[in-house]
Amino acid sequence: MNKILDPISGMMTFVREAKDELKKVTWPTRDEVTSFTMVVVVALLAISLFLWLVDTGLMYLIKTVMK
Repeated sequence: MNKILDPISGMMTFVREAKDELKKVTWPTRDEVTSFTMVVVVALLAISLFLWLVDTGLMYLIKTVMK
């Protein structure tokens, strides 16, 4: 019977400890989440623009060399 109850007991202990740890987490406020999201979106747009410019420049260079 212990072969069946030991894994279940271990899972219950894990779930209980995980729940206790989640209570200790300092969750961000709505304003923090909004500002971090804006930083990520701006960074994404800046990197996308940079990569587009590099790609366009290299394509122009390749087309010029191929002629």
